[in-house]
Amino acid sequence: MASVLLAVPALAQDADDMDAVPALKGALPAKTVDTAADPSLDNTDPAEPSKSNDPDFVIPPLRASLPSVELRAVVRPVPPSQSAKLPAVAPSLPAVTREADARAEYEPLGLRLGSFVVNATSSTGIGARHHSTQGNETFFRSTGELAARSDWDSNSVDLRVGGAFRRSLSGIDEKLPEGDARIAGRFDVTGADRLTAAAGWTLRDDVSGSGKENTFSGSLGYERFGGLIGLKTGLGIDRTVNETDTTLDNTALSLSLRLSHDSGAVLQPFVEVGAFGRGFDRPAAGDGLSRSGMGGEAKIGVTVAQEDLTGEVALGYGYEWLKDDDLDDISGLIGSASLSWDASELLRLTATATTSFEPTSTAGASGVLKRIAGGTVTYALAPNAFVVAGGELTLEDYVGIDRNVTTTALKAGVGYKLNRSVELGLDGEHKIVRSSESGGDYTDSKVTATLTLRQ
Repeated sequence: MASVLLAVPALAQDADDMDAVPALKGALPAKTVDTAADPSLDNTDPAEPSKSNDPDFVIPPLRASLPSVELRAVVRPVPPSQSAKLPAVAPSLPAVTREADARAEYEPLGLRLGSFVVNATSSTGIGARHHSTQGNETFFRSTGELAARSDWDSNSVDLRVGGAFRRSLSGIDEKLPEGDARIAGRFDVTGADRLTAAAGWTLRDDVSGSGKENTFSGSLGYERFGGLIGLKTGLGIDRTVNETDTTLDNTALSLSLRLSHDSGAVLQPFVEVGAFGRGFDRPAAGDGLSRSGMGGEAKIGVTVAQEDLTGEVALGYGYEWLKDDDLDDISGLIGSASLSWDASELLRLTATATTSFEPTSTAGASGVLKRIAGGTVTYALAPNAFVVAGGELTLEDYVGIDRNVTTTALKAGVGYKLNRSVELGLDGEHKIVRSSESGGDYTDSKVTATLTLRQ
């Protein structure tokens, strides 16, 4: 069943980059004045000769758009950092917003290798757990991550490889490995045109919580971020291989297009549409029916960009037609959100939301309409100490059968940095699961002490 990771989300809706939280201050790109949109902003003296004939004069690029976001169709897997099925094996507490030079003294410097900056993080923890139906447990957990980022003037390449392992020391007998790897590139074709590409792998719990599944993903994208109308389009492919139930093995394709009113205002509306298809290798084990299908989605939303508040909110509708007439189609309201507000230099509030159509082999069920919403509050007690608290609500609706699962989770913790490289943490989590299926209700509580090393 579900468990929850709560961490401060990334500023944009990117599932795969939710573990990295850049500082908001100064994070937005500089925006040149668009005098074509508003001639009154042109301060050029008409008496001066034009510079357009000057061979040394370079026309500046068109005004840059908002920070790039990855388009994600509902058919694509939920990002690992927002998956309610992952055990709490990530580093226990997130970083807080940087405040002046005092906080910078506790930030890792990383290692420079050529034109790349490399950061490494490892975390080790020991915890105690109480499960209402399985009993008590003491466990050991360990995580590690290696990240590298280029510092080129134009174009960029980011690489991240991470893994986690949790094992029981006494009580409940379980071993919970997790892993992910991702490489992403951005290629600036012109001052206003950009190509993007990414590839990744994720190992995590499947939707039923009974086994593991590997997801291999790839995406290609194009952005036009100059002028009043911004354009972004992306093509994604995801191959999922389940280690327990091979009838869940599938390949999903998705194509998305976003048009935004890129005026440079604080609030900028956008429209996003997409089409997708998913094919399963074989009929489901539960009823012998194929869940293959195709569908589409449409959303309208608004992007926020100012110094202390960034992110976006969108709402729309999604529909998936299944090829087998004996199965109901999947449809419903879909929403997404990723907001980060620095209420002060000491306090950060964040909120996230995702919607996805998850596959299932349960007899009679076409799929699972999953909605996840959560928020966190992070407060800095000192330049090297902070507290964090948050909650998350996950709603899973099995389409075609009368089964619903609601997961409510609360998490809180405290972190203390001894220096740039060493951090101590203590966190606790309480989860309540309520299912319409008999015997599906339970509660799960855990407390973990963590030692984190960063380079």
